[in-house]
Amino acid sequence: MKNNYRFFQNRDCEFFPCHKTEDEDSFNCLFCYCPLYLKETCLGNPAYILNGKGQKIRDCSNCLIVHRPEMYDAVIAQFQKQDCVVSVSIWDLKGDIMARIAEIASWKQMDTESRKEHKDEAERTVMRFLSKYNNRNRYLVPVLLQPFSRDCIKNDGFVLGKKRIPCQVLERLELSKLTQGYLYAFRAPEIQVSETASLLETYYLETFQIACMDVVREWVRKYLERKHSVETKHICSPSFGPGYYGMTLDVAGELCELMDTEQVGIRWNGDRMEPMMSLAGIYLISEAPLLQNWNDCENCIGGKSGCASCVNGGQRRM
Repeated sequence: MKNNYRFFQNRDCEFFPCHKTEDEDSFNCLFCYCPLYLKETCLGNPAYILNGKGQKIRDCSNCLIVHRPEMYDAVIAQFQKQDCVVSVSIWDLKGDIMARIAEIASWKQMDTESRKEHKDEAERTVMRFLSKYNNRNRYLVPVLLQPFSRDCIKNDGFVLGKKRIPCQVLERLELSKLTQGYLYAFRAPEIQVSETASLLETYYLETFQIACMDVVREWVRKYLERKHSVETKHICSPSFGPGYYGMTLDVAGELCELMDTEQVGIRWNGDRMEPMMSLAGIYLISEAPLLQNWNDCENCIGGKSGCASCVNGGQRRM
């Protein structure tokens, strides 16, 4: 093969070929040091060894991925990706999840006996799920985050590539304070409901999944706020998404198309996200608070009967 922008070979190198290969003529030296080495996930299947300090490091000695000529486009495509996957521990958040379950199920409105019955069943259900993971190991919810430029945020919505996503609440924001935004997607823990499960147990399995989504979404908001406040304080807005803050439900498919949601086990089937308990949305990063009241009940597409279980705390203005 001839040396060009896609392929380069340096047979004068003292290490050539630096990996064992059966075909030296097609060994590509263009990516001498693997540019994907520091990525959490790469195109190869690396082994791991312990160094002298007991730290686990990648051993790529048997990997030829970046040295195969036909992999040039795939490697470049990896450079273009700016998304990342953050893992959130359900075990670490179980206290917040139980508090959210109590809000959704309206335990405060129950009599003492009923409240105890529901609380005990909810705790058994949650711990039964968590106990499947050995040694208090965490059930990790993978969250896909994809940054986008502040220039994509307009008064009437978001312009991301060729897609325009309307969002009414942006008219009320001082856009000059914004620094950037993030698309996100994740799904609730997958739970198989047993045929022998009682009606109450089934209810709390589903409530647990809903509570997990609410709590993880807030964890991600705080995570992004910390991430952008290393040097100067920044604010991360509540989540924008289908059905939230003047964004219509039909944009869910467009949000999924803008991300590689299959990284976190989500796909768009043409009508809805699968699994059904999946979320996609947007966060905004700003230099100062954007709104005093984010409840945005005026744009709520739900009914008054849903206020008790709303993440906004039932502060609907009627």
